[in-house]
Amino acid sequence: MWLWLHVANAMSREMLLRIIDDLRVDVASLEGLFRAARSSDPKVTALVDRFERGLSKVKQGLEALAKQCRYAYRELYTWLLFMLQRYRQTIYLLHTVYGLISLRGILRENRNAQRSLSLADEYVDSLIGELDVPADFLIFVTPESEYASLPIPNVKVFIIILPLTNLAKPWKWVLLSHELGHLYYQLHRDEILTTALPAIEEELRDSIRDKEIRIYMDLWCKYWLQEIVSDIVAVGLCGPAYLKMLVMEATEPKPARVYASHPPLDARARAQIKYLQLIGAPEELTRTIERVWKEYREKIDKMALLPDYLSESIVERVSNIMADILQDPFIVTSWRDFKRVLGKLPDTKGEDLKLLIPAMALKDIYRGL
Repeated sequence: MWLWLHVANAMSREMLLRIIDDLRVDVASLEGLFRAARSSDPKVTALVDRFERGLSKVKQGLEALAKQCRYAYRELYTWLLFMLQRYRQTIYLLHTVYGLISLRGILRENRNAQRSLSLADEYVDSLIGELDVPADFLIFVTPESEYASLPIPNVKVFIIILPLTNLAKPWKWVLLSHELGHLYYQLHRDEILTTALPAIEEELRDSIRDKEIRIYMDLWCKYWLQEIVSDIVAVGLCGPAYLKMLVMEATEPKPARVYASHPPLDARARAQIKYLQLIGAPEELTRTIERVWKEYREKIDKMALLPDYLSESIVERVSNIMADILQDPFIVTSWRDFKRVLGKLPDTKGEDLKLLIPAMALKDIYRGL
């Protein structure tokens, strides 16, 4: 019996050590790839610095786990596998990051693409300044296939992605403000959740069956609340131009349709309009965003109602909460300057990108900077 256990433990150790060796090879490969990715692009260099430090920590962690394998009794064996799984997931993430860095590097070899990337960086950095993001956060913009974001909080990196084809469409960059909204949500998550979730649950208890409440609370907590908050942050930065480009990008024939990961376009638009009304935005601003929405919505025949679990009442409660948290957004405090830039188009020389990009979107100025 003792001999059988000894053999079994030896086999278990061998399996763990093979996994560790496999991960060591991946780490070494990634170290070489990141080292080669260094360039004259300061954003890339800053990103590589952070992930090289992360790879060094993974290496140290693997060495520590290898020493513990000799004591791999059942409970420790399970824990070691759990830790190795986490390192495997980290390596998968770093593969993704390297792919994004590589594409940005390839594009910067083209003069026009390089200029567009530099302007996109400048635009996003200027928006970050309006959201009080901690100075040690590294915000990295890169093209890929769609608008998305990749938060990596343990190294304080936030990667913002836009479609490659939109790199030459600066008027659509207002959609990047929604991705920054996700960062804002992550930074203020506790405050938002502790205030919003009880209000949402209260509304749900008045409209749906008790056994369904937990299902919809999970969806609000995991997806819908963050999306609506991100929209509100975006409209606070870019005003009606954000909603206009959101409608264009969504290309949604059924604006009351619910998706697991996203609330209906009807709900998202309502949240933005209500938020601007609640914070006392200039009347001209609120009229403009209402007109933007009406121009799209009234042309759709079927005016379906929002479901009870995503009702207008719940959406307005969220807007109320965000009006208390985000009280003086950029578009409201800068509305007069924005109107000046709007009236000056298409002359773009010397204007603040925070004002110029949404002005181009709102006025249908489809030309490069």
